[in-house]
Amino acid sequence: MKARILVVDDEPNMVALLKRILGRAGYDVVGAGSVEGGTALLGEQVFDLIISDLALGDGSGIDLLKIASRGQPHAPFMLITAFGSIESAVKAMKLGAFDYITKPFQNEEMLLLVEKGLRHSDLSRQVRQLRREVDERYGFDNIIGKSKSMSALFELVERIAVTNSTVLISGESGTGKELFAKAIHYHSEREDRPFVAVDCGVIPENLIESELFGHAKGAFTGADSAKRGLFAEADSGTLFLDEIGNLPPQLQAKLLRALQEREIKPVGSTEMIKVDVRIITATKENLRRAVDEGRFRNDLFYRLSVIPLTIPPLRERREDIPLLIEHFLDKICRVNKVERRELDPTVLNKLIAYDWLGNVRELENMIERLVLISTGKHIGLELLPPEIMKEPGGIALGETLSSQMADAERETIIQALERASDNRTKAAKILGISRAGLYNKMRQYDIK
Repeated sequence: MKARILVVDDEPNMVALLKRILGRAGYDVVGAGSVEGGTALLGEQVFDLIISDLALGDGSGIDLLKIASRGQPHAPFMLITAFGSIESAVKAMKLGAFDYITKPFQNEEMLLLVEKGLRHSDLSRQVRQLRREVDERYGFDNIIGKSKSMSALFELVERIAVTNSTVLISGESGTGKELFAKAIHYHSEREDRPFVAVDCGVIPENLIESELFGHAKGAFTGADSAKRGLFAEADSGTLFLDEIGNLPPQLQAKLLRALQEREIKPVGSTEMIKVDVRIITATKENLRRAVDEGRFRNDLFYRLSVIPLTIPPLRERREDIPLLIEHFLDKICRVNKVERRELDPTVLNKLIAYDWLGNVRELENMIERLVLISTGKHIGLELLPPEIMKEPGGIALGETLSSQMADAERETIIQALERASDNRTKAAKILGISRAGLYNKMRQYDIK
């Protein structure tokens, strides 16, 4: 699409000149001769860039700048000014103008400035889009769960996100520890600064110090140039250290010093570098037990666990499983561009009863598998693997599971009614039961 540019000048010849110059360059140019005319066009059309003379018959370019900044704040605003009015142009830039050009100007100079303004506009648009994507991906709404344990966790995370305290996130593999860490970062005052993540369990022990703190040129064999470490990369932002329990003992002492002194020393350097980094760590092991066994420093443990968070495993919040399944079905079908799949109630019951030792990650992988191997709209028991068809080990199938499954069934019925816009016949079809069966279930669970 052609970039659309608004030109406002009370000299018709200047408007005509700019329309000719910019039009030849491939831009769509609209002209006006006054503040009033420019304001009217701003109310009717969306512009990618605005060019205005500083002195207009019924006001000034600054008046138009203020109007444009309210209605179209993302469009760069350029001023044309006489040499003697540069001071006013600088004042306008302080009010939000992108740039200015003095009369008389060269055509090439004007085109370069317009190109610069449009490039700035395009970059700003990309940043806004990325910010929206980040908000969608790492917002608390993207962490699915309505169980009591998860609701309490959300409330705590929202309170601590705005602080600078260190956070220790504990939980089994697949529970979403990094997702919580990112949610904390993107809801803090550091949200527009770097979020740097590193898994302490996958970096070789002889390289982890260099990875964290950087190194000077010649610090060791192969160090042909100086390197910034992850602390420096995360400066003013957040550093997420996953599987912190795997950090070697000698590095634990150096990490403690970095936290206490807020400074680091690259390998092979004598220079101390000040850093401002919020630390969030995560572990799937019992770190307190590691302290008792002498594998982890006691003072570092307390330094890292100022705010401890524990994410419950999926088997302890089975009422969240139907919500997660619906979320994954929507996402996986959309990404793979296939018709929306529906689970038979018997399949849902089996998925709720299963232990999910890999937690949310394992559940998502299973839903993706079921979607991709299914040939029709409905997913039946024949597609489930043998391990899920078996009775779940270690669970008493008594009141606890019955209660959890009842909660899940009630939630599934409510979701079906919402998807069907309260059309009972359609909701019954979605659930794979009769209309009479749906009414019986609604009475059973007191669903109004």
